[in-house]
Amino acid sequence: MSRLSNIDCLIVTLCKSPNYGAYLQAFALKEVLTRFGYNVSFLDIYDKENNKKRYRFLFRHWRKNPLSIVFNIRKLFAFWNAEKRLTIVARDRIRKYPVAFIGADEVWSVTNGTFNSAPEFFGLNLPNMKKFSYAPSVGNSGMEDMENYPEFLCGLNSLDLLSVRDDESYRIATKVTGREDISVVLDPTFLHDFSDYEEKFNIKFSYLLVYTYGFSDEIAREIKNYAKRKKIVVVSVGFYNSWADKNIPCNPFKFLSLVKSAECIVTDTFHGSLFAIKYRKNFISYGHHKKKVKYLLESLGLEDNLVDLGHLSGDMSIVTDYSHIDNILTPLIDVSREYLNCCHLLVMS
Repeated sequence: MSRLSNIDCLIVTLCKSPNYGAYLQAFALKEVLTRFGYNVSFLDIYDKENNKKRYRFLFRHWRKNPLSIVFNIRKLFAFWNAEKRLTIVARDRIRKYPVAFIGADEVWSVTNGTFNSAPEFFGLNLPNMKKFSYAPSVGNSGMEDMENYPEFLCGLNSLDLLSVRDDESYRIATKVTGREDISVVLDPTFLHDFSDYEEKFNIKFSYLLVYTYGFSDEIAREIKNYAKRKKIVVVSVGFYNSWADKNIPCNPFKFLSLVKSAECIVTDTFHGSLFAIKYRKNFISYGHHKKKVKYLLESLGLEDNLVDLGHLSGDMSIVTDYSHIDNILTPLIDVSREYLNCCHLLVMS
């Protein structure tokens, strides 16, 4: 692979979201592109309205759980410190960038209530740049939702190469652009080895790690009863859950260590499932109703890890069979790296 020399590159993603998955996918893509020789910066799409939305979402449960206020303030400071590892530039300072990568994460979702869609997510307002999408997702937005934003859809035609993260995003991008060369690639966190960045978090007991925006009371009781049977502690990371034995508002790199050391993981999120897989942890996901979670697990042959309420009753244990995973994951990693290499060759040409 020929390396570039001091080529400035812009990543357009949710780089300031106080969310482990959003931050770590941004960090991973930065590290991967740096190995190609790019000088990587991030576009700051967080205007006044987007800042309001992220803070409102972060503190949305303060009336129900007043203790979550202190928890989320600590989490916010942890993320502000993590942001120092990223070079973030304002919209009026991007004209020097000849290359832009859009994604990953739900940047093509127009119905996600935690942020306002930015025109740049769809290739707009990025003048005189080679533009590539890397693993964006429409999330739970459907074609009817996307059609409410015709200017965004037109912007997709300006991209030099397109890739997406899941089948629904592929279906929509193909329909909108009429292109047949759209690649389906992995979330960038699968392409990066985080082991040099994991920050140790000392827990001297066996624990079940919970990663969720919020479970129903019934699922919470089921998890608590399971942990009691197994004589392990319930640890909730990133989100305050009053029913958990311990709540931890750490930075993204301590999150990685908590995943790595967990006895097992219970989640319903995309990146909760992804990092469980990446670290080969025993896990289950109650996220069968979420398109992106369902696609991730089915595409990796782990659909049995999608469960419903009642799964942990009786004598069930949280066990994941990874005997087949490398045979499925390795070719997908190769496809993802090859796509980035194609982008690189276009920049070099």
